[in-house]
Amino acid sequence: MPKVLIVEDDPLIVEAVEKTLTMAPAFSLKSVSLPDQALPAAIRYKPDLVLLDIRLPGGDGRAVLRALKENVATRAIPVIFLTGLAGEGDKVLGLNLGADDYVVKPFGAMELLARIQTVLRRCGPETRGRGVIEFSGLRLDWDDRGAVLDGRPLRLQPKEFEVLYLLASRPGRACGRGFLIENTSSYGTEVATRSLDTHIKNIRRKLGRKAAWIETVPKLGYRLRLPHV
Repeated sequence: MPKVLIVEDDPLIVEAVEKTLTMAPAFSLKSVSLPDQALPAAIRYKPDLVLLDIRLPGGDGRAVLRALKENVATRAIPVIFLTGLAGEGDKVLGLNLGADDYVVKPFGAMELLARIQTVLRRCGPETRGRGVIEFSGLRLDWDDRGAVLDGRPLRLQPKEFEVLYLLASRPGRACGRGFLIENTSSYGTEVATRSLDTHIKNIRRKLGRKAAWIETVPKLGYRLRLPHV
């Protein structure tokens, strides 16, 4: 069930989003109205998406976005600005700050739903896309935890498989260490960052000449960079 956190002080907008999300099955919605509530709520609720207003009482949604992107626990969560600021400069600034999309109020229900679903497909964790991932000689099958590289079995430990699968489900996108730990079921929340680094080291070793696919993103985490991405 995709979870959506809306940061919005207008109850009519919150109600409109709730009605919009009832048009598609299995959404869970939580809302907060103040900017200083957004980061704590995102850490606790662990949403799959944040809908964020810019004009908030006592603060600016763009500062909220910066806080979300600077926190290891929330920086991988996609964000859609939902705002009345319709200027091109406002849109460019919002996207340059790291927002995944920008929707202007008043919005059409079908458009908003389509944009939410698009961002979730592009950015959501592996729990919404488990199955077979296949490219460039690598095949990962979530159901049987099978991994094959260039026609030969790739013998990965369970945690190694899940980390590689999560990276492969987001090719070219940086994945924070916190995101990888929290979205890999074999991990507990107490797992140290260096444990993840050890798994990455083992994955690279087992990939052999394709080890360079796994890139370190300084101060953030890792990404799977394929030749064609």
